[in-house]
Amino acid sequence: MIEKKKLLKDIAYEKIKEKILRGGSENTSENLLVEELNMSRTPIREGLQKLQHEGFIKILPNQGIMIPNLSIKETNDIFDYRIAIETASLKQAVHLLNNDDFSNLADLIEKQKFAVEENDTFSFIKYDIEFHLYLLKVVGNELFIQGIENVSERLHRLSHRIRNNPQKLLMFIQEHIQIMDYLKSKQIELAVKELENHLNEGKIKMYGGM
Repeated sequence: MIEKKKLLKDIAYEKIKEKILRGGSENTSENLLVEELNMSRTPIREGLQKLQHEGFIKILPNQGIMIPNLSIKETNDIFDYRIAIETASLKQAVHLLNNDDFSNLADLIEKQKFAVEENDTFSFIKYDIEFHLYLLKVVGNELFIQGIENVSERLHRLSHRIRNNPQKLLMFIQEHIQIMDYLKSKQIELAVKELENHLNEGKIKMYGGM
């Protein structure tokens, strides 16, 4: 019984988060989610509490659930955080990556290309996040991984800003390829610089940062 309850809570959490990331309405309610997801109130409430803790939503007493937009400052702060963490980690990753890792990274790039062909921005951003997280997971700093995973998913909700713009998406893919090539040839300074430029370009072109 305990395992079933935990499973339902996790399912509710994932479904509500996906609804948010796909650009659902700015506001919802517990009653609406019960109806939409065809689930009981308890796991939905538990999922909502976790999402509020992660900064995805705000639960307002007697008013419902607000899905806040990221401000320009919040967006810039998140990208600056990502640059600091990801570039520091990349300096360690370059000494740990092997042929299997490069094959896995190339596979994620191919999945991004396919997402562009299918005009599937949601999946494109999903694989973008996985690419960046992979480079962190090679190093294995769990605090870095959890932090970047959380802020990247919060940015995912802004993916509507690059829909129907395959040129931008292909540009981001090419930058991933360049980062990987520098890592293969152990050109760490160039890899770090390319990653920093890549994230700064994402801030400006992808999310409208200032």
